[in-house]
Parts: sequence; structure tokens; C-alpha cells
Amino acid sequence: MTDSTLSDEYGEPDVAAAELALGLLEGDERAAALRRLLADPAFARDVERWRMHFGTLFAEVPDSEPARDLGERVIARLDGPARPQRGLWKPLAMAASLAAAGLAGLLVMRPEPSAPPAVSVATPAPMVAAFMIEGHDAPIVATYDSAGGLLSMPGPMPGRMTVPAGKSAQLWAIIGTDAPHPLGLFHQAGDRMEADAKSATPMPAGTTFAISIEPLGGSPTGAPTGPVVGSATLVRA
Repeated sequence: MTDSTLSDEYGEPDVAAAELALGLLEGDERAAALRRLLADPAFARDVERWRMHFGTLFAEVPDSEPARDLGERVIARLDGPARPQRGLWKPLAMAASLAAAGLAGLLVMRPEPSAPPAVSVATPAPMVAAFMIEGHDAPIVATYDSAGGLLSMPGPMPGRMTVPAGKSAQLWAIIGTDAPHPLGLFHQAGDRMEADAKSATPMPAGTTFAISIEPLGGSPTGAPTGPVVGSATLVRA
């Protein structure tokens, strides 16, 4: 099915769109065309153009009652599968055209899908530990970044936490009744002291931190070997 007017205006016509607008598709072909109508805006526009084009042609044709045997005579001349044997083809085609137009209208008027609601990712609550340091009256409040695995406190080291030459201050964690777990060594970071606090075992509130003075580079045994100069309990801020 072709039409020079539509071909000139819209390019090569889509025969399936014309057949759907006329109501000539049946069964699987019609189901496939309707799925395409909903999924392909360009195809939906083609169907609507054909519907409007055929509508203007139908308006120019005066209504008349066809002969009762018209359907049988048309079917007898068709080479393809049989079409409906009774009834008026024009009203059926118009009804199908209107149905296609309704579907196209739904496609055009369908609201754009809204963006999914932003998913807020809960950040871990900040945790702190108030270290009691030998030789220092006031507690030193350290912050624990569980995501980054870092313990940070104001520097420089006060009291007996002052590290002698050739030594290192090492951080330890005691979870529950477990043995002390070695963490990182303290180092100066601007006006703060920081230590690596990464641990394969999550450190919940109630974890005990301790600081010991160890040989340069940390304990060689995996357990504290030098004096413990500070301790604190990890709590939520």
C-alpha cells in the first residue's frame, strides 16, 4: 500500500502502520504491531498519519449500503487468507483506526517516567575515644573514622606519649575479651597525630584502644612489648 502524498511528506510509507490504521492486521501480526505502537513513537506517529489520511478519504465517500454478497465476492478474489465474510469493511476499518489513534494518544500523553527517588546512603555515626594519657591531666579526645580506618587526635603527643628517639607509638584495639590487635603507628599530620586503624574485624562501640611505646617500626611480636601510656573506650559521638 502506497500513497504519493504521504511518501512525499514523510518519506517511504510504513505499510504495517497503514494496515494497522485500516484494521487489516489480525492475530500475531496485529499483536506485534500494537506492541510496536507502544514501544516506537515514530511508528505511532505513522499510524496516526495514516488514520488521519484515510479519515479524509472516507469523508469524501458517501455512505451507501453494499450488496449482501459483496463480502463473498471480495474474498473470492483475494489470494491471501480469508477476511471477515460478513459486515461492512468500512465501519470495521474506521473502528480499528480510532482504536489505533487512542493508543497513539495514550503514548503521546503518557507522562515521562519520573526519576527514581534518590537513595540516601546512611553514613556511619561518628565515633570518639577519650584517651587518658599518663602524665597528662585532661583526656585527649580522638576521632575514629570507621570508613577510612583512621584514628586522629590533636598533636603533638602529650605527657608520656612523647616518643623517644628510636621508638614508635603504636595503636592497639581490644574487642571484647580478645587479645590486643595491632594497628598502625602514630605519625604527625599537620597539627594532629594520626594512626592507621584499619581492621578486618569491625570495631564497635565499647572497643578499647591502647597506645604503647614500641621499637621503631612497631612491635616485632604482634603483642605490646613496651609500656602502655594511654587507653580509651570507643563510643558513639
